[in-house]
Amino acid sequence: MRAKIFIRFDAASPDEAVWLRLDEPARRELVVQRGSWQEAGVAAAGCRVVVLAPGTEVLLTVAAVPAGNRRQVANAIPFALEEQVASDVEETHFAAGERCGDGRINTAVVLKGRMDGWLECLRGHGIEPDAILPEPLALPWSADAWTVLCEGDKALVRNGRQGGFAADTDNLATLLRLALNEAGEARPERLRVMRGADAPSSRPDLSALELEITEEIIEEPVLAVLARGCDEQAAIDLLQGPYSRREQLGRLWRPWRPATALAAVWLLVLGGMTVADYARLDGENKVLMQDIEKTYLQAFPEARKVVNARAQMEEHLKELRGGGPGDAGFLGLLASIGPRLKETPGAELQRISYNEGNVDIALLIADLQSLDQLKQRLAAQAGLSVDIQSAASRDGRVEALLQIKGKTS
Repeated sequence: MRAKIFIRFDAASPDEAVWLRLDEPARRELVVQRGSWQEAGVAAAGCRVVVLAPGTEVLLTVAAVPAGNRRQVANAIPFALEEQVASDVEETHFAAGERCGDGRINTAVVLKGRMDGWLECLRGHGIEPDAILPEPLALPWSADAWTVLCEGDKALVRNGRQGGFAADTDNLATLLRLALNEAGEARPERLRVMRGADAPSSRPDLSALELEITEEIIEEPVLAVLARGCDEQAAIDLLQGPYSRREQLGRLWRPWRPATALAAVWLLVLGGMTVADYARLDGENKVLMQDIEKTYLQAFPEARKVVNARAQMEEHLKELRGGGPGDAGFLGLLASIGPRLKETPGAELQRISYNEGNVDIALLIADLQSLDQLKQRLAAQAGLSVDIQSAASRDGRVEALLQIKGKTS
């Protein structure tokens, strides 16, 4: 689980930040540090970053808007609060929270210029916030009490689960009285006032509020109190709408949309061309296979079934080139017989056939002596076995039938 770091803006020193890193949330002593924004960026590396927005810059109020989905509610809030905010709604950011018991929406209001300035400062120092919460909503909260934290001449007040405000201590009593009148039957039973040990001795007189008041002196820095009391689920995150992570990614993505769309079209066209080429080549392959089968059947008319014409034809060619052991094969025998026939005067080949390793030759030759010489040359020079099947005289020549085969080793 990632460590969490709380970062607070220092209004008195804009070039410095105050932060507290919660590596061990359960430990009693929390170390608050102050330093440059560069140092804060180093400390925030790898952490979940929760930024506390100054309470004086954020208005926490409620808006009466009809029920609807989150987008509809977000669009309706600016019109519902238009008369309550001093600035132009176009220059104001509205963040929606939970619905109250009466159906109204808790809302945090801040100038867009402030949000832009905070984010520019944070991101300029390598800090990407995971949440930006109003300071009053980080105060401890209970249903029966309002919490007041006095810090110097300023005070933070949390008067609801998602309600609160910041005020000068001089005006605190007046603002609390107005808030109590507005709360009506939802008035708290008591007021919890927290003051730092180094706070001014003079403090606002709250006795006229007719509430039970408990005062506490806090020995640790204010940021430690806020970090202990912060419940992100009960606060309003200002990173909504145009400042949400999704919207920020969308802004980065928008300039690339045309190029991405063009790339998608190009890939679609390329894919279509590939499919078309595949279909064309598949058609050509089928035509070639048909031609191969046709050629095979023409060469081997005795074949009854064509399973793989190419393989079957190669098998037949293998048989023609050479059969079993000691068998020269048709082509081998023919290569041995041809030159000897050519050397024999008056030899005329009539017919030739091949069957099971034997070549049968029918020929016309000058006389029996020439036939015997041919047999001897085939046997001596070519190493063939020659058997004269028949020999008969016709028209002054000899018609002979020879059976020739290679000698076995």
